[in-house]
Amino acid sequence: MKDLMLLNGKIYTMNPKQPQAEAVAVRDSKIIGVGKTSDVENLGKSNFKVINLRGKTVVPGFIDCHTHFLSFALSLNQVNLDQIKSFDHILWQIKIFAKKLRPKEWLVGRGWDKNILKEEGNFTKEILDKICPENPAALRSKDHHLLWVNSLALKLAGIDKYKKDPQGGKIDRHPTCGEPTGILKEEACELIWEKVPSPSPEKSKRLLKEAMKKANSFGLTGIHNLEEQKAVFFFQKFLKDEELSLRVCFWISKEDLDSAISLGLQSGFGDENIRFGGLKLYSDGALGSQTALMFEPYENSEDNFGIQVTSQEELTQAVRKASQAGIGVAIHAIGDRAVHQALNAIESSTQNKKLRHRVEHAQLISPQDMERFSKSGVIASVQPYHAPSDRDIVDKYWGKREGFRYPYKSLLNHQTKLVFGSDLPIETMDALRIIHAAVTRKSAGPMGKEGQRRRAWYPQECLSVPEAVFAFTQGASYASYEEKIKGSIQTGKLADMMVLSKDIFEINPDEILDTKIESTIVGGKWVRSPELLILLIYQVRRAPEVRGCSTCRGNLFCPELVLRLCSAP
Repeated sequence: MKDLMLLNGKIYTMNPKQPQAEAVAVRDSKIIGVGKTSDVENLGKSNFKVINLRGKTVVPGFIDCHTHFLSFALSLNQVNLDQIKSFDHILWQIKIFAKKLRPKEWLVGRGWDKNILKEEGNFTKEILDKICPENPAALRSKDHHLLWVNSLALKLAGIDKYKKDPQGGKIDRHPTCGEPTGILKEEACELIWEKVPSPSPEKSKRLLKEAMKKANSFGLTGIHNLEEQKAVFFFQKFLKDEELSLRVCFWISKEDLDSAISLGLQSGFGDENIRFGGLKLYSDGALGSQTALMFEPYENSEDNFGIQVTSQEELTQAVRKASQAGIGVAIHAIGDRAVHQALNAIESSTQNKKLRHRVEHAQLISPQDMERFSKSGVIASVQPYHAPSDRDIVDKYWGKREGFRYPYKSLLNHQTKLVFGSDLPIETMDALRIIHAAVTRKSAGPMGKEGQRRRAWYPQECLSVPEAVFAFTQGASYASYEEKIKGSIQTGKLADMMVLSKDIFEINPDEILDTKIESTIVGGKWVRSPELLILLIYQVRRAPEVRGCSTCRGNLFCPELVLRLCSAP
């Protein structure tokens, strides 16, 4: 395949020394020229596949810094209860899915959310028993911190009235008889997952391939994967077969820390395709499940402070152990007390100043902790789509107490390094929706009666478009020790880019939702809208008889011209 040359575009490089350009040239997966169209054309066109962007906007490829990618891939073959606001509709969806299963086959699903239901939901084992008495059922809540199961699943996992709560978890029980209700919280969920059989490697690979295509369609060229290491095997297989269309930074669980240390594995190890990020730890649960760890009880509760998944002592020991071995940490912390304890653990470890520790989510922050991020060099790894999505439950459960709520601008104002992610599959990996959420703090839902989307939630925390794009590109590459090889469009870096239908830096922020990802490029290769688009542009340049489209005069995205070119000799 020829190398690539993009001309006559509006290129936002995210390189402060050259913020904008018109053209870029790529050879052997790396950028060899950025600047004016005339300057890049001087490199010579004979060995390049030349594309006239005709003013289209180009930005660096986005890197999603928080995914559970294998979990998302497998969910493509599970019952999806996301965004369903009627409990009866939830039950109907489960019934439809259950009819497809063989007896004793596990019914697995995700996405139910009691916080958005229009009526009270009866999430008990008895309800599921009626729907699927012959199939063990395990249904994750939207935030993945609760698990709704039936009696057969409880029996297979050995969970009864005598089973003690595991450390960092809770088995919900009837207040009178002590029998499990069918709801498990945090680490108690693992008692079930240990019994759920893994899908075949062939099925996992097929679903992962589908998931990668979806990621590319949203402009993603890289991900940070914070889940079990099983996915790494498949990513390596894709790489070997030249089918890997995402660059992957993977993280390990606490159970695998000793193995990583014995192998001498350190943060930053790897290459441009697959790299090791560090150790993933948990401080608490989630706000929607009321398991996020708080300094004060939840609103309308006297004794619920959330769940401390890992004690302060254990968290500190794990961070120190990892740091001594050259391994950075990413600590899940949502509640204000969880964030406080995560920062305590990181600050206690001073063995390796070069490590880039992270706090994941950092949704609720006490005023006393805001400056600690920058002072300790801790990265705030946040998911902006959570802000408009969670606004109602934050107001309901955290109330008006003092502190910061999803404080992206405040973190930047305190000189904290900020990186963006989706928390896939909990929220969408649509990068432009995430940018919109960060910039407007508004819902991506339908317009209201006045033709306006819901008003911004704590608008003082809105970011500018450049700040948001930076967190998805340069900031993200810094978090994986790769800022010298990707994250911006400049000479010597990897040619990871995307073409947008609108200039998101210039349009009204609400129009970002109407912007399309027209093409995604990884290492100079088109992984989104590839062959047809390249064929179209190539023929436009080579065949004078098809250049004169009456509708657009050669606009490379014109449907009429596509039809003409596809039928051209």
